[in-house]
Amino acid sequence: MGRLPLDALEPGMTLASDLLGPDGNMLLPKGMTLTDSHIGSLRKRGVVGADVTEGASSDEAGIADIPPALVEQSAIYVFRRFLANDMSHPAMAALFETAVLKQARALLSGAELPPDIPPNPRAESMGDLFFREEGGVDDLVDSEVKLASFPDIYFKIRQVLDSPSSSSGQVADVISKDTSLTAKLLKLVNSPFYGLPHRVDSISRAVMVLGGQEVSTLALGISAMNAFKDIPPELINMRTFWEHSVAVGVFARLIGDVVGASSGERLFVAGILHDIGRLVLFKKLPHAAVEAIYYAKANMTPLFVAENEVVGFAHPLVGGLLLRAWKFPEALVGIVTCHHKPSACPGDIEPAILHLADIMAVALGHTPPASSMVPTLETEAWDMLGLAPERLPELAAAGQDQIDDIVGAFFPIRKH
Repeated sequence: MGRLPLDALEPGMTLASDLLGPDGNMLLPKGMTLTDSHIGSLRKRGVVGADVTEGASSDEAGIADIPPALVEQSAIYVFRRFLANDMSHPAMAALFETAVLKQARALLSGAELPPDIPPNPRAESMGDLFFREEGGVDDLVDSEVKLASFPDIYFKIRQVLDSPSSSSGQVADVISKDTSLTAKLLKLVNSPFYGLPHRVDSISRAVMVLGGQEVSTLALGISAMNAFKDIPPELINMRTFWEHSVAVGVFARLIGDVVGASSGERLFVAGILHDIGRLVLFKKLPHAAVEAIYYAKANMTPLFVAENEVVGFAHPLVGGLLLRAWKFPEALVGIVTCHHKPSACPGDIEPAILHLADIMAVALGHTPPASSMVPTLETEAWDMLGLAPERLPELAAAGQDQIDDIVGAFFPIRKH
């Protein structure tokens, strides 16, 4: 294909030669298949073009190569996820086709249709620890903040960030003292999620490559995952919960690259933490949370709508208030709070990005526990992003390997 300008590069193209930056350092090696993340990173680094080929042909079967009976079986199964959406919308039609193809490929490889796992019956007998007469959503969050067992590393990072005289080196020093957090961060930075040409072997190097604020945002998000370890397994499968959250984070960063959003790390962390309000509801209001799940299933409605009906408020509001109490950046608070209704945050594109990322994750089978209904797409959010529906299958394909890689790094033990 030859040399193409940056704006002509597309995901799936393969580098025909080593790609060098303006300073002469190699950015990506020959043979690397480009993703949206790569192209977005190259744009930020001032790269103007690259030598590419069409890219290797995929070994995966297309619709035409799959027996019609498997395609039909997949379509019937997948369609149930989309019942809260207008399937005539081009974006939802594209996601539906992509989800059906993904499921049909899985059936062709010998996999079985995933079962619909309802809440554990034991969860229904659990008593709520917080009641409406005790106050509103602010009181609920306040009680959780007071009792939460938050990792010490979080407060140490916050202390450095809150100091006007802090430096990137101090951030790296604090993070490096936590071996578990360091290991997870380095696995993430060295994964295909970033596609860096050289291995990053220290937090100080990660700060040099990504920036101190970006690494701090990632560190705060990952440490927050450890604040919820005491939720009974009868209520929620935590691995499945975090798998969904990681998928949303990956898709959010990919979408952000395409639409030109400035903070991929913030979008990824917003994805990781977007449903953290659900964990508060499970801890404080287990019976009501389960009732909301049954209500959503019975009425074929998204979970956040059911929570508003049953509890009086929904997990996005709870999650946003919790992150604000934990002193997360206000921009991230807004993204999480508005991820189901981006129109509630007018003028900000990032809630719309997270909104679409959540929809993509559920549509493609990365569903949160006991909630497989694809959230309703806000057409205003879709229009704000300016994406062509044809880009969604590309984003889905680019995200899958990244999701698997990050989940494998964070959660090496498979769920059962």
